[in-house]
Amino acid sequence: MWNKIFFTILSFFWILFFSYYALVYSNFYKDTNINFLNVSSKNIYINSNNLNWSIVLFNSNNDLSSYKIFSKCYIKSEYLYSKQNIFAFRLDILDKNCKNNNLYLSDIDWNILTNTNFELNLISDFELYNKYTDLDFYDLWNLNEKINNIKDKFKLFLNVDEKNENLDLVQKSRHFKELNYNQKIIENILYQRQTKYEIPIIWYELPIKNLNKLPNWLRPYRANYTDWIHEWWDIDAPLWQEVVSIDSWIIVKVINDFKFWDLSKIKKLNNITSDDKENNLDILRWNQVWLKTMKWDVIFYAHLNKVYDDIKVWNIVPKWYPLWQVWKTWVPDKDYEDYHLHFELRKNPYLLNKVWKNTNYDYMNWDWYFKNETREYIKQNQYTIFYKENEWQFSYKK
Repeated sequence: MWNKIFFTILSFFWILFFSYYALVYSNFYKDTNINFLNVSSKNIYINSNNLNWSIVLFNSNNDLSSYKIFSKCYIKSEYLYSKQNIFAFRLDILDKNCKNNNLYLSDIDWNILTNTNFELNLISDFELYNKYTDLDFYDLWNLNEKINNIKDKFKLFLNVDEKNENLDLVQKSRHFKELNYNQKIIENILYQRQTKYEIPIIWYELPIKNLNKLPNWLRPYRANYTDWIHEWWDIDAPLWQEVVSIDSWIIVKVINDFKFWDLSKIKKLNNITSDDKENNLDILRWNQVWLKTMKWDVIFYAHLNKVYDDIKVWNIVPKWYPLWQVWKTWVPDKDYEDYHLHFELRKNPYLLNKVWKNTNYDYMNWDWYFKNETREYIKQNQYTIFYKENEWQFSYKK
């Protein structure tokens, strides 16, 4: 086992070294005797260990068996076979953060042939989840059924060897696998949409007695610079208490460098616009993370301390994942020590013209759950979307 781990690490650094060497010391020139032909798939799923590769074909009268594919990202290039002046290579993208999709063929001396340039689609799981979570339940369900119908046409090619010299067969097999990969993400989202949200602090409950901690409670002391409405839940908890994710989701915004004096950016002029009020409210959240849930909602966690290093935009976090710790608000003053978690749950309005185009400003303008409802209604109905204590303890143990 340790030999395998050592070999894997050594191989990675070997690839890293030669990629760097090729980038720094290579020459660039044209060889019109060599031409790019085709790939088995233009789609590279960078988070997958099974779909992060493609078969690449070049045409040439030269012997290309000693050539390699070049990229600015960390890759693995393997010569496979030649047939009637067609040379096949397998390309593996090993860099899960790769953003440069331009690739070339290079000779044995790492000279890059500029006329062999080709591009691939580098697809991350974040992009797929971000795309599919913008669809409502019925659109997702219909898309899932459509994929099932298409898969039926390609399932006969599932077990085609990727090194098969018939590229058409390889492409059909790959298409089936890509459909299957997308479908698993869609089915995960559909499943998550049939579940409730978890409580964001383990072993704590939503507020019931302190109504000032519920949505819609008035905040008259900030009436001149916000809508002066409390748009979220507060959960009282000790300082440093860990906060977890209430659903599986993707991270769309992180602020982790807020300072007390940043509160001076709040506009308190007469006749400020509704946009100004939204921006002021965003400043009051100070350190915060926004997460887009599998249910197509967006949650704002606010007044955060010690946001963990792996909580970054584009990351995907599962349910119950530790995120940060409880802190205080600094509002209305720096010495105010009411330690609790603030979180807003914004309900997607399902605007078709905004699918895949929603911005952070759009999220701020979505209505929060239970907007305009009475405190008694919220107390009686907030557990229609959240697990109760005995429910979420069972969910956690599962």
